[in-house]
Amino acid sequence: MFESFRKCLSAISMRAPYSSSTGHRNAQRTNAASEVLGTTLETFDPAASIPTKLAQTLISIYSLFRFDTHVSEKLIHLLQGSIAATQMGLGIALLFTGTECEEYTDADLCKAIFLLQLLYRGTLLVGWAPSEFSKDPYVEPKVASHDKADADIDADTESEEENEEEQPRNSVSV
Repeated sequence: MFESFRKCLSAISMRAPYSSSTGHRNAQRTNAASEVLGTTLETFDPAASIPTKLAQTLISIYSLFRFDTHVSEKLIHLLQGSIAATQMGLGIALLFTGTECEEYTDADLCKAIFLLQLLYRGTLLVGWAPSEFSKDPYVEPKVASHDKADADIDADTESEEENEEEQPRNSVSV
């Protein structure tokens, strides 16, 4: 009995295999901020959410092609970018049809927009919250070899100039 309890306890205390990259967390924060901004602007004019959905789509696509994000994060960004692009398309369709979505509307377009809002916010919550609690360890950025060579050349040039300035001060004039 105690052995099974220890196994359960050790399984709970294990470190989660998921860890998040800095790029993923920054993209999720930006997507969340644009979601809040879009929701706020949408109360004044439904078409105002189109630019924020475009921004979310572009952020997710950019994050999809970053080299420092993990595969699971790329899948989240693929899903979020697809949902945001679909929301943007439905928002444009809503603008051209002249349909107004209010609460409890029977229009299929409004139902689709509402459903996608729920899905997007759900993926944002599922993708962002765990990433804030399980971060990749910080790695010091490496200096590229050509930058280091340039820095060494600059340092050598400065030391030669200092030596030239010191030489006349130390010499005695006759």
